[in-house]
Amino acid sequence: MEIKTRISSFAELGSRLPGLMNDSLLHEVAQANPWFTASETTRALKAWSAQLTIENLTTWANHYELKSVKPSCMVMVIMAGNIPLVGFHDFLSVLIAGHHCTAKLSTRDSILLPTLMKELISIEPRFANLISLDDFRGNPDAVIATGSDNSARYFRNRYGEIPHIIRKNRSSAAILDGTEDSRELEDLFSDMLEYYGLGCRSISHLFLPAGYSPENLGKQLSGYSHCDPCVPFSDNLRYQRSRLEMMNIRYIDARHTLLVENESLHAPVGIVNFSFYKDMDDVSSQLQAQQDEIQCLIGHRSVDQPFIPFGSAQKPQLWEYADQVDTLDFLISLTSS
Repeated sequence: MEIKTRISSFAELGSRLPGLMNDSLLHEVAQANPWFTASETTRALKAWSAQLTIENLTTWANHYELKSVKPSCMVMVIMAGNIPLVGFHDFLSVLIAGHHCTAKLSTRDSILLPTLMKELISIEPRFANLISLDDFRGNPDAVIATGSDNSARYFRNRYGEIPHIIRKNRSSAAILDGTEDSRELEDLFSDMLEYYGLGCRSISHLFLPAGYSPENLGKQLSGYSHCDPCVPFSDNLRYQRSRLEMMNIRYIDARHTLLVENESLHAPVGIVNFSFYKDMDDVSSQLQAQQDEIQCLIGHRSVDQPFIPFGSAQKPQLWEYADQVDTLDFLISLTSS
């Protein structure tokens, strides 16, 4: 299948995604996973609709040598299920590269990808021969797996002898310098709360300049109006409040999240940690020591790693890869020798 056909098929899929956002599908998804509310599933579908355009797909593909080839590799994609369609980029990359994708769906996100797959096949029937779901007959030529630290160890044990990308837990952080305006703070709150903070790109730590008032930040965060709480989200917040109080840990209640002074990049869902820094060199040394734990950084300035603007954490471009590992380059390399 020509690369132009693959691109145009996914672009057509992108144009059809708004039509898939019907009450029936959104209800089915939420019934299967109550964290995947109609608002957050719609957010994910809109984000992918915006990305899947001829212009974006062509710009992305033009960075590589993608020729018209028969699928020569069976690539197993083991998907996470923390946010809606979190495994779609791997699915897209495998098919754009011209390989066969056999996808292991997470039980927490088992409805959306099959729905998109059927729509894609209706656009270009030849994709039917290039996609299989939860079918592990035979041995894959390569594996892309995303999961926890524990599952990453298991995946390395099982698939370490074949080409692989194995991803483990990562977290994201924001570096504030005190000059952020109200619009940037609103965008920061979106970076923290979209998808209920469940994504590896969700901001779970705030680096604050010495003297900055986290209490004032908490007051502003309390007024954030774009969060649509679901039952498990609200239950989780109650649990975290009770846990912190029982442990006598001070926290700032910002309505949709709890701010806790803690050096760790990682925070439980419902909590965002914060710490103070003296200067940017101080931040730089901390980030350098934890670079293997960081997915993305939000802020004004660049230290050793590039920062991305406030409000863009949950809106990665096609060419922004998880863990900074170029998935498409990896897939192309499977048949380059």
